[in-house]
Amino acid sequence: MMKEIIHINQRVELEAYVRGEWRRYPSRIEGVNDQHILLAAPLKGGILEPVSIGSTVRATIVHKDRVFEFETVVADRRSSGIPYLVVEWPEELRVANRRAFFRLDVLLNMNYALLESEGGLDELPTPEKPGLIKNLSGSGLLAWVEDEPELISGSRLVVDIHLPEESGTVLARVVRKEQVPDDHRGRLAVGLDIEEITPAFQDAIIRYLFEQQRERRSKGIL
Repeated sequence: MMKEIIHINQRVELEAYVRGEWRRYPSRIEGVNDQHILLAAPLKGGILEPVSIGSTVRATIVHKDRVFEFETVVADRRSSGIPYLVVEWPEELRVANRRAFFRLDVLLNMNYALLESEGGLDELPTPEKPGLIKNLSGSGLLAWVEDEPELISGSRLVVDIHLPEESGTVLARVVRKEQVPDDHRGRLAVGLDIEEITPAFQDAIIRYLFEQQRERRSKGIL
C-alpha cells in the first residue's frame, strides 16, 4: 500500500524544522528507489531553506480522496537540475491527524442554522442564514455572521460550507465571538470548532487548502 501512495510526481506538503520552528512547504516526490525517496527541497522566495542532514521531516499526501502522513529522516541533500532531499522510506504511513492541519484565510460563502438541543436530532434544520467564512481548516473556521441573541459561546450550529467545486454539511460549536471592527452591518466574528464532519468532506477541505496554499506561494503571496 505504501508504494502505491508514495510515487513519483506525487505532491507533498513538507514540514521541516528550520530556524528554530516547524515550517510547511509545498514539495513533490522527484524519485524513489528501494532505500530512499527524493523530495523537492523546500524553497522560500526562490532561496533554498536549510534543512539539516539527519533531521526529521514530516510529509502529508493526498491520495484518492484520503489524506496520509509520515515522518522520515533526511539522509542527504543533492542537486541534479533541481535541489532535493534524500529521505529514508518511513516505517509507517498513517491516516493524517486532521486537527493538526493548518488554517488559511479564505473568502467562502456558508449557510447555517442554530440547533436548539444538545441531544440527538432526528432531522437537522435547513441552514438558511448566510455567513462569510474568513478562515478555514479541516477542524474549524472563523466566520462573519449577523448578530442575534441566541448566538452565544457554546451554541451548536449546522453549517453548509460552500467550496468552489462542492459543498458539505458539518455540525460545529461556537468557541468564541466578538464584534467585527468597523463593520457597518454590525456583524459578529465567530470561531467554530467542527464537531461532526464526514471524512470525505474533511479531505475535500484539506485538498482545497493545499491547492490554495500552493497557488498563493507560486504567486509570491505566501
